[in-house]
Amino acid sequence: MHWLAFLAACLALLLARNLRAPKPSTLFTGFCAFVLAFVLTTAGVRFAAHQTHLTRPSDYDAFLTHALEQNAAEPDAPVALFVGSSFSRNALNADLLTKLLRKRGYPHRVINLSLEGASLQERNAQILAYLEHASSPPDIVFLEAAKEFDEDPVYVFNVAKFSDRAIEQFTPDATFWSMKGLAQGQCWGVASCVKGWGLLGIHAAMNATNLGLLATGESRMSIDAKPSFDPQTVRRETFALNKQEIAAALSVPSEINQNHTPITWSRLFRAEQRQTLEKAGVRRVAYYFPPVLPEEERTYFANLCVTEFKDYPCFAPIQPWFLKGLIGEHWYDEKHVLTTGSNK
Repeated sequence: MHWLAFLAACLALLLARNLRAPKPSTLFTGFCAFVLAFVLTTAGVRFAAHQTHLTRPSDYDAFLTHALEQNAAEPDAPVALFVGSSFSRNALNADLLTKLLRKRGYPHRVINLSLEGASLQERNAQILAYLEHASSPPDIVFLEAAKEFDEDPVYVFNVAKFSDRAIEQFTPDATFWSMKGLAQGQCWGVASCVKGWGLLGIHAAMNATNLGLLATGESRMSIDAKPSFDPQTVRRETFALNKQEIAAALSVPSEINQNHTPITWSRLFRAEQRQTLEKAGVRRVAYYFPPVLPEEERTYFANLCVTEFKDYPCFAPIQPWFLKGLIGEHWYDEKHVLTTGSNK
């Protein structure tokens, strides 16, 4: 149990003992007193948690600690921050990218802050946490964009519903964007929509009431550092494509649609995110998507490059010369590369 939980329990007992009403109260008065006490307690716990950097721990917190250590080790080096999902966690070797950049005359320190199954909202929360604790803002932030995350504003429910990680991310702002996406029809059928709305309401309520925060929470500053990069050297057992089939998948050309219509909620979310980053002092925002075998996912991002991201640096994995280098034993599964692929 976190020390804040013990302190809160002692305070509750003290108040219950010394603030008793002189006369029996009515049901309405008792209800109002309960609501007021609940609100004040919730707000007090939230304030204390913020002051002590208390969080429901996840791998993201370990990655953030590592990122801040990298930043502190070279305080004068401009940072190139990459933020994404497992696509990026398996593909981006920050140390190797740093070496390659410096060979070409760029002084940047590359930091990878990516986690499997991380929704747009969860990634944004980690960027804000980095901005809060880092000595200076990144020089440039590279943001991963992918079809499956844009299409699902409550993506975390596919990963770990009712987990600390899921509860932690549904802050009022993240809940608003999830509601916006669901309201725009970003769910599949009545059952899917009802489930999405229901789980969203429950998780938002658990976050707002600090459920489990004092019981399982840890100070963000006490979490051991861990690099985000997750190198894989052996293909997944269920991945059975041979070299010819991989070559066939990578040889399918992407047909770029200049009239592609981006998904509304994710487009608006990223527009607000850019404004926040620019106000925080980030010099430039760029977009990217690591290589995958499914052509439709590569094409989706390439279409974003010529529409939503047309005014920003955008790196789509569709060049034939690039994809040709990934033919062979470079794949962990159809959406993630092995270490040999990340070195390409």
